[in-house]
Amino acid sequence: MAISTNFQKRFIELTSDIEAKSKEKKAEIIGINRSTFANALNYGIVPKTPSLISIADYFDISIEYLIADTDDEYFDKSKCPKSFLERLEELRIEHGIRTRYELAQKLLIHRNNIAQWYKLNCLPLIDDLIIIANYFNVSIDYLLGRTDDKTPYK
Repeated sequence: MAISTNFQKRFIELTSDIEAKSKEKKAEIIGINRSTFANALNYGIVPKTPSLISIADYFDISIEYLIADTDDEYFDKSKCPKSFLERLEELRIEHGIRTRYELAQKLLIHRNNIAQWYKLNCLPLIDDLIIIANYFNVSIDYLLGRTDDKTPYK
């Protein structure tokens, strides 16, 4: 579980503009559960990736802006979104990485994590997404198929 005061400040700033009064209603409007909302607001606990995507989609912002890794609000949403696994496979092949095992070695991410992403079609946690994005020099949003612009945010 990642905790970030920068994320917390950004989350508070973004959600303060939602007109609903209760945290429960704000969470419902954004599309996340109440405990995820409260943990982010009160403790700066960075939610799991699907919730981060819901929040970013609601505010039409990049994941990097949401987690306060950039102050650049620019975000160009993909017209034909791709899945994380599609993007990861494209990048793996593009960089001449032959196997998932080799991918794990290059990323320094345990091969069981990578196997789970493929087997269960699940998304990595934000810490792993940051590692992958940095290795391939792309944005987290590109990895998640939210944008077609590979350019990492500064």
